[in-house]
Amino acid sequence: MDTATVYLNLKAPRTPGAQRASPPSRPPDSCQCPRSHRLALKLSCAGLILLLLTLIGMSILVRVLIQKPSIEKHCVCIQENIRNTTVPNTWKEGMDDCDQKGATLLLVQDQEELRFLQNQTKDFIFWIGLRYELPDKTWKWINNSALSSDVLKVTGEAKAGSCAAISKDKVLSESCGSDSRWICQKEPKRDTMCKDS
Repeated sequence: MDTATVYLNLKAPRTPGAQRASPPSRPPDSCQCPRSHRLALKLSCAGLILLLLTLIGMSILVRVLIQKPSIEKHCVCIQENIRNTTVPNTWKEGMDDCDQKGATLLLVQDQEELRFLQNQTKDFIFWIGLRYELPDKTWKWINNSALSSDVLKVTGEAKAGSCAAISKDKVLSESCGSDSRWICQKEPKRDTMCKDS
C-alpha cells in the first residue's frame, strides 16, 4: 500500500491587513469594575462626606452652646435679683455693690437678652454697666468695649456724667448721680444655679 505524505504550511502570511487586532490596553489606574460597583462607590463617598460635614456642624453647635451661658440660668438669677433688689442708689453705688458680690453691672449681649430684661423690669428702672465717656463722646461698657448700635440704642441726652438704665420699653440716658436700682451680672457656675450672695 502506498501511502502519500502531505505537508501543510501552517505559517500565516505576514501581510499588514492580515494581522489580527488586539483589544486596546487600559491605563493601569482605570477601574475594571462593573458599573453598579462604581455607582455604589460614588454614593458611599458622598455619604461619608455628608456624614463628616454633619459631624463638624454638630461639634460647632455644641461648642457654641457650651460657651454661651444659657438664657434659662440668666432668667433664674435675674428673677431672684429683681425680687431682692436693694433701695435705689447711684450708678457708682450699684457698681460697688455688684463688685462686693463678685459680680459686675449687667452687660447686655444681644437683642434677645434686652427683650427678656425689659419684660422683667415691670415699672422699675435698672442701672446697667454702660456709661458715656469723654473725650471719646461714646457709650462704653464697663469692660471698655464700645456700644454696638445693633444691641441697643440709648435714648435721651448723652453728656458727661451720663449712665444707661433699662426701663420696660427703652434704654435711657440718666445722670449717674440719680437714684435707680441695678442689675448685677455674675457668670453662673456650671454645677449650680445662681444664688443671691
